[in-house]
Amino acid sequence: MRNFATHSWTRFTVDHKDRPAVLRVERGAKGPERVSQTYFEWTRRVQRLAIGLMDAGLEVGQRVGMVARNCPEWLELAWAVWMVGGVVVPLASGRDRRETLRCLARAGADWIVVYDEAGLLDIRGQGANLPDHLRWICLKEVKAARQESVSDIAHLLERGKYRAQRGALDDLAKRMYNLAPDAPALILFAFEPGDDPHGATFGGGKLAVMLEYLGGDLQLEDSDVLAVLMGYSWFYAILLTMAAMLQGRTLAIADGLAELEADFGVLQPTVIACGPATIESQLKIWQAHIERAPNFLKDENPFGFARALQMIGEKAAAKVLYEPVRSYFGGKVARILLGTHAENFAPVADEVLDILDASGVSVCGMFGIPEAGITHLERPEARRRHSVGRPVQGYVAKIKGAKTDESGPLLVKSDVLFSGYWDQKGPLEIGEDGYLDTGAIGHISSAFLFLEPKKSA
Repeated sequence: MRNFATHSWTRFTVDHKDRPAVLRVERGAKGPERVSQTYFEWTRRVQRLAIGLMDAGLEVGQRVGMVARNCPEWLELAWAVWMVGGVVVPLASGRDRRETLRCLARAGADWIVVYDEAGLLDIRGQGANLPDHLRWICLKEVKAARQESVSDIAHLLERGKYRAQRGALDDLAKRMYNLAPDAPALILFAFEPGDDPHGATFGGGKLAVMLEYLGGDLQLEDSDVLAVLMGYSWFYAILLTMAAMLQGRTLAIADGLAELEADFGVLQPTVIACGPATIESQLKIWQAHIERAPNFLKDENPFGFARALQMIGEKAAAKVLYEPVRSYFGGKVARILLGTHAENFAPVADEVLDILDASGVSVCGMFGIPEAGITHLERPEARRRHSVGRPVQGYVAKIKGAKTDESGPLLVKSDVLFSGYWDQKGPLEIGEDGYLDTGAIGHISSAFLFLEPKKSA
């Protein structure tokens, strides 16, 4: 088994080097313009960042807490950390400081990544009363970047370029190839970590296999463009992004989720990954279209509106709603990958799915937990309404104690389940039979998993 660094590097620089890796929008005198970057061009920056990290003192096995919003630099730095044997710990920005610090402490983070100077002040606190050994990286340029304990991306790139010209490429190659396949690479926390957070740990070799399983089942075409409308702190987002990149697919990126959404018209993604909140927010937009619809439709709610549209014919319905819905997503989207919460699962309303289907947008459910990764996924040609799909290759699922379609606790088994919680025991444990109780409740029909809301105690 290869280690994660050499596996991904071979994928990027040999298998996919001439393919477009990322698309972003640049705004100039002529207005917004879509700009692409090949995997070869993208890895040049990652390589320089990796050398810059080595020069800054990042050691193999050190944990890097990524407390920053989505942006191109986030992805570049994460892959650079993996190149030099570091462990990436994605965490949400903008959360309660105490919650963030608890997660960082539980993961034993040595380095902390923030978006900008405001993020640095927010996590550090005005008194800077955190341990002296902590190192900081800002994704945007900051005045404090020349301090011994603080770097920014520009500074790391500068250091990396300087060292690369003086033989550091050989040093990077030696470190990469000497990394152990089972060395920790990723620590995932729950979407809502709570007062007692536990980080699920994955070794690099196991992570590479998991991502190849997932990447194959995503069934992304060469022409597809994936836009991830979820923070990288949510395990769905980072795993989908990494899996797509290892398959050589193209990502639509921007400096923040709101910015990415605003750029859909230029980036024109074909596949969008999001959570339930994105779908729910669409109801307000649809309501605005209702206000411009014929008077007899205005009395209908968004769900009744879907039924009422049938009364005015397909062409009128397309003009009133279906075309605007598709246009909102950029005009070319054909599939939405919908992540779900096991703790507060609620199915998307049939009428909402009807509108999306009529707009030419297929909603494909997903399910997973930090301890197992993404275990279930609907494929474009294998969907069941309200299901979260069949198991991803490499996974086996069953309902504990159930016969046929009975409901119960969901158990999953795979060779890529987590290796345990970082430095301590946590809430979930792999049984002697190799199965992990996910904590989710559901039933299985024809291999499709249907989640059910948990009953209140």
